[in-house]
Order: sequence, then structure tokens, then C-alpha cells
Amino acid sequence: MTPVSHGKPCAGNPHARFDEGASASEKPRRNALLHKNITLAICLAVAGIGHAESEIVYRDASGRVISKTEVDRNGKTTYRDGMGRIQGSQTTDRSGKTTYRDALGRVQGSQSTDSRGKTTYRDASGRVQGTVETDSSGKTTYRDCMGRIQGSQTTDRSGKTTYRDALGRVQGTQTTDSRGKTTYRDASGRVQGTVETDSSGKTTYRDGMGRIKFTQTVDKSGKITRRDAQGRVIWTKTVK
Repeated sequence: MTPVSHGKPCAGNPHARFDEGASASEKPRRNALLHKNITLAICLAVAGIGHAESEIVYRDASGRVISKTEVDRNGKTTYRDGMGRIQGSQTTDRSGKTTYRDALGRVQGSQSTDSRGKTTYRDASGRVQGTVETDSSGKTTYRDCMGRIQGSQTTDRSGKTTYRDALGRVQGTQTTDSRGKTTYRDASGRVQGTVETDSSGKTTYRDGMGRIKFTQTVDKSGKITRRDAQGRVIWTKTVK
């Protein structure tokens, strides 16, 4: 089992790696524009923009720009590579529909949520690729383009989140203790990883053996620094 962060998995992969969500999702990485599954719209990055109202810049260990994310005054988000070239964009209209475009401005897919809270992901032609819906009990169900269940997740009163496959079989769990330490376990209850933030604000990600995978810190200016197990800088993120 490879649980998820944010308390919710990617639409097409209810059991994404624990170290690829939450703070880890900050990792500067361009995903392929639109896979033919539900993960498309959630992970897609696309935009193009004139004057940025805000800018997020990722740099490598040497301080070289890896990528930029810009948001203009209209809310349009543009993704650029280290050379400043547009990689894609996304816009959200008044109805809440988000449209993803490639570097040339061509629509790659869209995402919309109805009044019941059901989110539908579509490809460039408007064909449904998958849906995510949470019922009144709090159970979230992931379905493919044919409406077939791909997985689900539930959270009990203790805050324990359980992830299940299409047949309802437990694939893993996620729990957070009183100290704020989050532990991810597989279907057999074996620890797969942990995420814990100490009093200084340093977040440490460990594997199932308790070995450090990487750490993340945020300084007073808001600059985020990701380091490997040896403490070497992997990348930094700044927001202007």
C-alpha cells in the first residue's frame, strides 16, 4: 500500500506514494499533460500569462531556476520551465470549471464540480475520464470513465483514514497521533512511512524502517528548502 497525503488520493490513484503528496507535492516536477485516467486533471500543470500577481520559483541545489509558476490578476496560472518557456496553463471560470491547456494553448482537459460536490474530469474532447464523489457519510468514491468504482476512502471518528480498492479490500491506512505524526500502513498494518513536523517547523519524511528519506524546512521569509537524507539541498521554493 502506498497511502496518500492531504488525506485524499489522486483521483485515478487512491493509493499514491505517501511522500509524493502533502508537502512533498511541492516538488518541482512536470507531469505528463493528460493521461487517460482520472489522475489527469488533478496533477496536470498548464498555463500562459502576461503580468504575474504572484510567482513561485523553484531552484536546484546550485540556485539555478528549475521552474516557475505564475498567477495573474485574473487567476490564470502559467507554468514555465527554467528557461522561462511556457509549459502549460490553467484557468477557472465563474462556474468553477477549470480548463488545462498545453504550451500552445490547446485544451488538454477540464475539471468541474456540480452542486452535489461530484467532481468530473474530462479530456480535450469533453469525454469523461473519471469522477470523484463524497457521500453524506463522508465516504469518497473514485470511478473511471465507465462509472466503475476504482477505489474509495473513509475516515472514522478517530481520524483514521482507510483506503480500499474497487472490491472494497483494504489497501492501506493513514493515522495521525496527538503529536501530529502521520503514519501510513499497508493492508497488513505494516508501516510504510511517516511524516512528522517538530517544534522548529522542520518536517521529516521516513520510510517504513524509520530511515530519513528527506526533510523540509520553511524560513521566516516563507522559503521552503527540501534536503535529502544527508542534509544536502535538493531544491528550494520561494514565493514573490
